Amino acid sequence: MSKLSNLVGKMQIVEKKKIIFLVPILIVILAIVLGVVYHFTSGSALNLGMDFSGGYTINVNVGANLTEENTDEYKATVSKIVENYKDAEGNPYNIKISQILVAGTGDDTSLQIKFKSIVDDEDEMDKITDGLVKEISDVVTKSLPVVEKTGGKVTLTYSLPVSEALKRDVESKITAIGGSAITYETVNEVDGIAPSPKKVTFDYSGSLSEDEISEATAINDAFAATVYSNGKVGATVSQDLLYNALTAVLVALVLMLGYIAIRFEFNSGIAAIVALLHDMLIMCSFMVIFRVELNNTFIAALITILGYSINNTIILFDRIRSNIKLNPLWETKDLTNTSIKQSFFRCLSTSITTLIMIGSVCVVCWIASISNPDLYQMVTFSLPIIVGLISGFYSALFVAPSVWVSLGGHTKKLKSEVKASKSKA
Repeated sequence: MSKLSNLVGKMQIVEKKKIIFLVPILIVILAIVLGVVYHFTSGSALNLGMDFSGGYTINVNVGANLTEENTDEYKATVSKIVENYKDAEGNPYNIKISQILVAGTGDDTSLQIKFKSIVDDEDEMDKITDGLVKEISDVVTKSLPVVEKTGGKVTLTYSLPVSEALKRDVESKITAIGGSAITYETVNEVDGIAPSPKKVTFDYSGSLSEDEISEATAINDAFAATVYSNGKVGATVSQDLLYNALTAVLVALVLMLGYIAIRFEFNSGIAAIVALLHDMLIMCSFMVIFRVELNNTFIAALITILGYSINNTIILFDRIRSNIKLNPLWETKDLTNTSIKQSFFRCLSTSITTLIMIGSVCVVCWIASISNPDLYQMVTFSLPIIVGLISGFYSALFVAPSVWVSLGGHTKKLKSEVKASKSKA
């Protein structure tokens, strides 16, 4: 800490304002260049999520078979089918699921699988979706167990969990072929998911082959799921919502400018607004450069950072105002550098504290999203906030004061103070 204090004590920020301005400019230029490249290679500069671009939805109506205990396994099963789906030549489509939601209750309970288009041709995409519906139907509407006969024992391994309702169906079919002493065993194929029964073992002395037993004990029509496609789904983030969000941001910027201009001075207000625009540009550049999926949570993250970043900027300008009162004859550069040094550790501590919390949320949700893709939305929300916090710290302590000095700072006030002191002398 002492080394950092010494380093901060030697900082001459205002004298390095060209470098301070150059860093964000280079980042934005890099984002623009990569955005152009992405536009021509993938069709869009931004990695738009379904909220902005629309996509496709497949409904798997599982009904009462879907319980809290087996929901994650059902999700894992359909996710595996969608993400491993291949064309007629065996080439993977590389479909990325945006979200899997549970909708409805009781017999109307269903899984909604949402994913973005992977081809521009809508007719071709409809064919791919229809193929996916059939693929999912083959698994969830008729699950043929893998049969293993060992001596007088038979073990059935199902691809889907055997719920309480399905147990009655399975037991009746096993009894019908002469099986007895039925037991269940859980198989946990996905880390972090509560295991559900997928193996059934029973005593059997009949003559049916393994394939015949598999057909006889398949989970089918009595508890079949209904799988269908909703076709192409439009973007949920409409133009009206974007317009309202941008309007809210502009109104907030104008009000902040007015507040800071009244409390401090007009140049301070301009510098604060430039710092906020800097943060918005850096966050957008990050989304372009690293291809982070852009969805409706980004709007919330952007507005969150606008409110957080202005806090550090006000802290700095409050320190500048206090130092002007204490030392009215200070040169603008010396006054600004001293104020930055005095505010540095306060802004740093608040930023690091917030970063630790948001970073923890991001890491935990990132790991958890491996087994539960729904949690990835928290990652796409927290990542821009992390970037915004770092950018906000930089803009509040480096960009805003540099802009303020470039606009003249308190030069006019300093001249009037000097003139007044000379006249008194």
